[in-house]
Amino acid sequence: MLKTLQKIFLFVGLCFAQFTFAQNNVSTVANKNLDEVIITGNKTEQKQSQTGKVVTILSDSILQKYQSQTITELLTRQAGFMIVGSQNTSGTNQDVYLRGASTGNTLILIDGMPVYDPSGISSNFDLNMITVAECERIEILKGAQSTLYGSDAVAGVINIFTKKGKSNQPISGSASVNAGSYGTYRATVGINGAFNKGYYNVQYTRLQSDGFSAAFDKDGNKGFDNDGIRQNNILANVGYNLTKNLQVKFRTLINGYKNDIDAGAFADEKDYTIDQKFKMFALGLVHSYAKGKLTFNYGYSKSERNFVDDSTSVEKGAFNKYVKQFYGGDTHYAEIYNSLKINDDFELVAGADYRFANTDQTYVSYSQYGKYASPALGADTAKTNIFSVYASGLLKTNAGFFLELGGRYNNHSLYGSNFTYSFNPSYLIDDQLKVFVNLSSGFKAPSLYQLYSPYGNKGLKPEKSVSTEAGIQAFSKDKNSNIRVLYFDRNIKDVIYFESLSKAPYGRYINFDKQHDYGWEVEGKTQIGKFNLWANVTLLQGAITTQIAKKDTTYNNLFRRPESIINFGIGYSVSPKLYVSTNLRSIGKRTDRFYNSATFKTESVTLNAYTTLDFYAEYKFTKNIKAYVDLKNITDEQYFDVYGYNSRRFNFMTGLSITF
Repeated sequence: MLKTLQKIFLFVGLCFAQFTFAQNNVSTVANKNLDEVIITGNKTEQKQSQTGKVVTILSDSILQKYQSQTITELLTRQAGFMIVGSQNTSGTNQDVYLRGASTGNTLILIDGMPVYDPSGISSNFDLNMITVAECERIEILKGAQSTLYGSDAVAGVINIFTKKGKSNQPISGSASVNAGSYGTYRATVGINGAFNKGYYNVQYTRLQSDGFSAAFDKDGNKGFDNDGIRQNNILANVGYNLTKNLQVKFRTLINGYKNDIDAGAFADEKDYTIDQKFKMFALGLVHSYAKGKLTFNYGYSKSERNFVDDSTSVEKGAFNKYVKQFYGGDTHYAEIYNSLKINDDFELVAGADYRFANTDQTYVSYSQYGKYASPALGADTAKTNIFSVYASGLLKTNAGFFLELGGRYNNHSLYGSNFTYSFNPSYLIDDQLKVFVNLSSGFKAPSLYQLYSPYGNKGLKPEKSVSTEAGIQAFSKDKNSNIRVLYFDRNIKDVIYFESLSKAPYGRYINFDKQHDYGWEVEGKTQIGKFNLWANVTLLQGAITTQIAKKDTTYNNLFRRPESIINFGIGYSVSPKLYVSTNLRSIGKRTDRFYNSATFKTESVTLNAYTTLDFYAEYKFTKNIKAYVDLKNITDEQYFDVYGYNSRRFNFMTGLSITF
């Protein structure tokens, strides 16, 4: 650990040296970033420099530059993130681990509203469902954020803003086409525009890929087949000004994909498919007045997952000859909140929200022992709701001191009530150096699966966390360069854990005592002449502790999560038309668990550290036409993020983008 800290301090020193040099050497061709305004931090417009929260923005220019990649590929290069599945075959589960927190402890928002799959074990939203083509910008907010955003915002929030019509023309459009390795093709076409009282955007995306075998053939001669994907996404946004101060917004997402999967680690399966669908419809009303804004949002979503193994080809040793599973669920979300500027120094955000979710689930299989059907879950009984009220105040002073203070009361239909809070002071010195501290609590309600499935436990308590952040951030005068160094610490009580049993149902969900994760994040970016550089380092430690036979027993909880992650990139503007960049990503050793069918036991295994190198280039023929090529893992590194499953070797995407 000492050697790692020494490396970090050396890294920080180098970053500060580059940062200091860059303040006097920023090129005029730099992409100006004049302290971007954020919304996610406090549900109201706010400059990044004036919040003590840890916020990262993936702007429209970044998303357009790397539109050949997936959202999770872009996220996994940000400090604190390990997304298992982002480097596997398309359609693989995208498990988001932020600062060591379990999957499901990072809340996903679409245009500010929570999205879930209520039928999943952790109820987390499937990030495969949305592509970069649908995104206008992404705001990442780290640390416990349950005061403003409720359940699941234990490690942070990812707010995905969808594209809207923003041109001054009544009609304009865009189109892009990508092709590359593994027989992969992706195309997007859309039209958008603005009219006298509003805007609109409609677009369609098609993705298809032959893929590669999800399972790793360790013998190299078993002829594992490729596992591909077929996906269709439709996005529509409309906004209309009913009056000068009242705007109505409509949004719909209709997305779905069908992909092939394998039987498990090192186990091929030629007839196993998943057909997944997600539909979301949302309505928003925004009333602006002299000192604030009143917002109302309602959203409905429907998720469906159909698993079918028709077994025209039964793998050797397979237990089941036919399997059919269905997992579906509905969610309703309604909120109303008001942001009020009481005076020049104080702003108050207060509101209430209601969340409802249900699920339908069935499982049927046939084996040599005959038919088996698990007890079905019905939407009329497998359902929960949460009602919450919250308030958060923001104090700003001319001396550079800022304070955010808030609280939230939640009432759950099964487990009852709980309370969360946030306390976030920060101090901005000469508009260039920010010191911040964040003490906040979070919670995650048990999922419907954890409550109602055959392994469920209606007596589960919510996971409750207390998180601390402390750090400094330095900006250049024009805000184009910055470096942030921070320490984070998170304690979770009543951690939900799956306990194996020796008799039916052979497992159940229980609450363990506590989980403790902590670490360091260092991240920075700068521009020197025609070069722009970015880098981040994450160090992480974590453990779960529970009492067994009245004695504390500690377990490593960082399965599939490394203790160290390094990202480093360099971009160079060769000319006004040609831009090239390279990105290095280094992942430390991890521990994984797998079920050994030979010993009938769950065992641990070490996943080796690895480093990958990518290269990107784009050329602008005109203001509206560009071509690009994206080379990934150019050293053809073989590595595993999940034991027994393949990750991408050397691969590429090339494409053409047009706006009109």
